Amino acid sequence: MSGRKMPLYMRRYTMRVLLFMGSYVAILTGSLMFARGGGHAQATLIGLAVITAFPIIGVFWSIFRLLVETDDEYQRLLFAKQALLATAFTLTLVTVWQFLQVYDVVETGPQWMAVIWFAMLGLAGPFVRWRA
Repeated sequence: MSGRKMPLYMRRYTMRVLLFMGSYVAILTGSLMFARGGGHAQATLIGLAVITAFPIIGVFWSIFRLLVETDDEYQRLLFAKQALLATAFTLTLVTVWQFLQVYDVVETGPQWMAVIWFAMLGLAGPFVRWRA
């Protein structure tokens, strides 16, 4: 940003994402260590899975909160396009993979949709700004 101060909405976004991702790492690490001890009821494992998902849901909330807080309409438009393109890339990948499963080409599909969407969000950013 060549000497300019980061806008307040970006600082808020960055802090939220860091908080949620830090929470995710801590919860995931603790939950996996606990679960790998074995002998837990199904309800306990379901609870661990849901609790582990909450910080990732928080990251999604943070991303879309950024759209609300961005005070520059053009930047908001670019980010909305980026999110839509990331969603389209992710849904395209999942759709193709599902048809590969239907035709018995593969047994199982992508498991970490949130990670794939985040990766697509990163890939979509430069493309959206290049086409802007």
